[in-house]
Amino acid sequence: MALADFKIRIIANACITRYTNGEGGIIAIVNSYNLASDDKESTLAHVYSKRPDINPETVEESLSTPAKTDVEGHEKG
Repeated sequence: MALADFKIRIIANACITRYTNGEGGIIAIVNSYNLASDDKESTLAHVYSKRPDINPETVEESLSTPAKTDVEGHEKG
């Protein structure tokens, strides 16, 4: 069952925040929420519409960029 639109927006905003904080690539961040494929596509569409600077070119670059922080938010050494 697909998530409600407001839940997609909440998850997308959380993903944007995590991406801005340098927690990794946007695809990896969205995948960490274990969403159904339709919900994942909707979340990414919302991310791309709200933050046009996160586009397919930067997504591919971010896939090869390791996360700068661990799970608890501490910088990796």
